[in-house]
Amino acid sequence: MSRNYVALLAGSILFGLGIGTYEFTLPYYLDSVGISVPRMGLIYAIGAIGIYLLRMYAGNLSDRFGRKALYSFSLGLATVAAAVTPSTVVLWLQTLFKSAYDAGAMIFDSMYQLCLHDDDRDKYIGRVGKIQGAQALAAALATVIAGVVVGKNLYSGAFYLASGAFLAAMLAFGARYRTGNQANNAQAAQSSGLRSVLPIGLPRPLLVLALTGFIFTVGLSTSHCFVMQLFWERQFGASRPEIGVILMLHRFTIAVPLLLLRWSARGRLREIFMAFLALEGVILIASGLISNFLIAAAVWLTHDLLGAGVWMPAQSALIQRYSREETRGRDVTQVFALSSLGWVFGPLIAGAVFEHWYGGPFVLSGVLMVVAACVLLLLPGQARAGEQKSVESIG
Repeated sequence: MSRNYVALLAGSILFGLGIGTYEFTLPYYLDSVGISVPRMGLIYAIGAIGIYLLRMYAGNLSDRFGRKALYSFSLGLATVAAAVTPSTVVLWLQTLFKSAYDAGAMIFDSMYQLCLHDDDRDKYIGRVGKIQGAQALAAALATVIAGVVVGKNLYSGAFYLASGAFLAAMLAFGARYRTGNQANNAQAAQSSGLRSVLPIGLPRPLLVLALTGFIFTVGLSTSHCFVMQLFWERQFGASRPEIGVILMLHRFTIAVPLLLLRWSARGRLREIFMAFLALEGVILIASGLISNFLIAAAVWLTHDLLGAGVWMPAQSALIQRYSREETRGRDVTQVFALSSLGWVFGPLIAGAVFEHWYGGPFVLSGVLMVVAACVLLLLPGQARAGEQKSVESIG
């Protein structure tokens, strides 16, 4: 393994520990200080527009100045946001802190993929799944720990643990990662105006992927925001430690296929992406309609095992495939940023629906994912005959 790959792997594992702790804790903390479900929806949604602009511009900056600085900045932002979250119950400050965390997390998501592609593009599709899987496993472990800590109402301690994990990720990455020649791109420097924050001139396949990602993210954020924890508590009366186990298994199920499936970049990536995204949507619809706790949990826990855990590397590889070499950072981050605008709408939908129908956000989420999968029909299919399947084997 290369030095840079080790740095990216270590950074993602530590980042996973941070997000597993932070994202489990935040809804319970907001609920404990009397912030209502609709207001939680505002906290989760308002910052999405600012995150969009920041994430857009971050890609352009990484083309000009290199990925390492932006990667480190993203972790620094998450470190500070997690540390200050338990310091106040003021709504607008909580909105600001959540926006800062989301911006850091989303820039990180773009930068580690760009760094990984810069390090060795031929090994990218195989490595990205492994890193995503390792991050998910770390988040699963952190979710269990957070469940215990939150069960004792130690909210501040949980946020400080998350902040420490983000800081450790930044230090580990900074100490080992060595930059290449991706910075100071002349064409990127010419596109520092509106082109750096608007999808002007983005290739059509990337626009299709961005539209798919946007619809998917509206669905994802409808079911995977604050209601993900509250659903099990209010619908079935599950305890917080029980919910911690469910969410730990949720993280674990996405890690399994990411770590075990072996990929080729020369395969039917569109078809794999489309089929397993649609299947994930169907599973979420079913889980929101089932009235038995154990059956609902068992069905829900398969949505990433048979969904995102399979299609995420295909999505990443397709975005890299259609991105232009001279503006790769801008192209990649614009697709992810346009997709992330879904976070403006999903939490608002969840906040409006949840109090009237606890399973509603899950059902609506699944419907939107099926629609997102259908949009992929607009993407060019596999043009070359006789190529090997994308998923080669297990093990």
